[in-house]
Amino acid sequence: MKVKKFNKNEDYNQIIDFLTEEYKHNKNLLCWLPARFDDLIFRIDTLYHNERGLQKSQDFIYIFEEDNQIVGIIVPDGDSFNSCIKSGYENIFSQMLDLAEKELQPLFEKDANGDIDFLVISHDSLKYQADELRKRGYVRDGASDYDNVQHPMETNYVIELPEGYKQVYGEGLDDNMKAKACHYGFHPIDDDGVLTGEFKEGKLAYQARKKSRYYSNSFESLIVTDEKDICSYCFCYVDINTNTAFIEPVCTREKYRNKGFAKQMLHSVINRLKEMNIESCYINSYDWRKKVYNAAGFKTEDSIGFWHKKL
Repeated sequence: MKVKKFNKNEDYNQIIDFLTEEYKHNKNLLCWLPARFDDLIFRIDTLYHNERGLQKSQDFIYIFEEDNQIVGIIVPDGDSFNSCIKSGYENIFSQMLDLAEKELQPLFEKDANGDIDFLVISHDSLKYQADELRKRGYVRDGASDYDNVQHPMETNYVIELPEGYKQVYGEGLDDNMKAKACHYGFHPIDDDGVLTGEFKEGKLAYQARKKSRYYSNSFESLIVTDEKDICSYCFCYVDINTNTAFIEPVCTREKYRNKGFAKQMLHSVINRLKEMNIESCYINSYDWRKKVYNAAGFKTEDSIGFWHKKL
């Protein structure tokens, strides 16, 4: 078994091919979607590193190979360990943890005692991983992530919004306003109600995702007022090769919440994907967001546990 650190120039295409084939085999998010990997490499790494001064996740990706073929990868997502393992190679999970506990520590903040809360994210359906984590002293906390899926070909939605609001796909709207509205959705304390003017955090990341190989087929969906104030925002990556879509991020500004806008916005995404003949659309959620996505017609496919251990 050969283990090497990820080099974007040399290994990017090979990882995309690996994730593509794993999805075609599994037909679920046990493997990261290639588009989800791109979101990490381009948008999230830009947000965390270039805008917040933190470590790049891609600098801590490790590739496991046998006979020059990828059989597994360690994919940190910020301060967390994620993995994708080819069927039949489950035994390398222990080796992955050995390496990760040593090499991924710079991604985590140390407490007053110099310890770190090392976080492993694992699908609950992968029982062998839970068994290994318990054996090593990891404890699963009470929170969960959820993989949710909808099949656009099976439905067709009518978009119904209150008077004064409309759904749009983002064309003709200023990029700076869209990026700022997205930031406000996650950081309502920053929302001064003005989408024009100077904006910093999220601006570079918004532009960086345009480098993704999936960007040309991807699109935004928004709910806006008749005066073009942005209420809700989401971005949908579209991968023609796997015939899938991945929605990330999804947000609603605080003053426009509890109006059902997220549901209608997601329905508009599904309608457009149906027109594109996309078979499956995925969205990842946590805590109360699961209810929002399920209400929009997404079905929970798998739960994901957060496993912690002090190192």
